[in-house]
Amino acid sequence: MHQSNDVLEPRLVTVDSLYLRLMNDRVQDIYINTDHLATALDAINTKDDVSQGVLVAVKAALLTNSELAGIVSEMFCEHALPYQAEATSHE
Repeated sequence: MHQSNDVLEPRLVTVDSLYLRLMNDRVQDIYINTDHLATALDAINTKDDVSQGVLVAVKAALLTNSELAGIVSEMFCEHALPYQAEATSHE
């Protein structure tokens, strides 16, 4: 299904490929940092049920954010970065 340029033109954005790579690198940093923070919470040992519940909740939130960052990074790799390689090979 082809869309006319009138529909596509307002949605098109020019972005430097280096900027896309930097954005992907920052998303990867978020992925790594949240994963490390979640792992670090495992080192905290408490017998208090409330504190343990807080630790579990924070760890779950960090792991969820890490997973989302991984998904965004995959989206960059699948959709944005291949076009950079294609454009570079045609130059």
